[in-house]
Amino acid sequence: MVDEAAVEDAAVEETTAVEETAVEVANHLPAVAGGARQLREALRQGGEAFPVALREADDGLLLSALDEGLPIERATRVVVELVRRAPERGPELADAVCEKVLLARLYLEAPVSSGADDRLRVRNALMLYDGLVRPCAERGGAPELLACVVPALWAARGGAGREVVRRIVDSRQPTGFGERAWKELFSCAAEECREREDAAAAAARRGGRRWWPRRRRPRRGGDGGRIELQPGQLWVSVLLGLISVALVLIVVLAAR
Repeated sequence: MVDEAAVEDAAVEETTAVEETAVEVANHLPAVAGGARQLREALRQGGEAFPVALREADDGLLLSALDEGLPIERATRVVVELVRRAPERGPELADAVCEKVLLARLYLEAPVSSGADDRLRVRNALMLYDGLVRPCAERGGAPELLACVVPALWAARGGAGREVVRRIVDSRQPTGFGERAWKELFSCAAEECREREDAAAAAARRGGRRWWPRRRRPRRGGDGGRIELQPGQLWVSVLLGLISVALVLIVVLAAR
């Protein structure tokens, strides 16, 4: 015979447990949202909470922190953490992270930076490319983005992007650029060579014209057509005037 009192007590306990679980989940949701805000703030401000935020933040928060701009030391630690997680990502998530990094042009651009910052940004960009972009490119991902980003890095001001491209090409590993990106990069470099050749040819033409002697034009004074005599010409004129006066005197004396 079933003990109805025991069944009723078990049902009450189960209902209570379900209600407590529901309350716990409901209370936990705001805490998760608040935790995301706290992680974002810790990534932005640094301090003692930064290492914990670095471990607990997801890829989206880390990429958002780089988007907002971080001091180069903190940015480097975020880059290292993103690359460290690469083996843990599935193909879809890895492709999404690669796409975001390429759209940000490897996070090379900085509004204000020093020479040391530029060197660290180049190193960070190479870490992002080697750890996140190259594996994605080798799987055949992001061909359109690579075809745009690689020439844009080469043509960017400051030289940091060009240094990154040079180091990628100089490495012994496959670049992962793909045929279209290589073609765009070659076209960009060829256009620069053409512009330099045109500038050199124009400078040579200007320099060649300077070898021809210029015709000397007579000076024009402020009084119109007055001729300015040089010192030698002035003495000759005085001498001729004295000779003329002497001849006149001789003629006059002879007439007497």
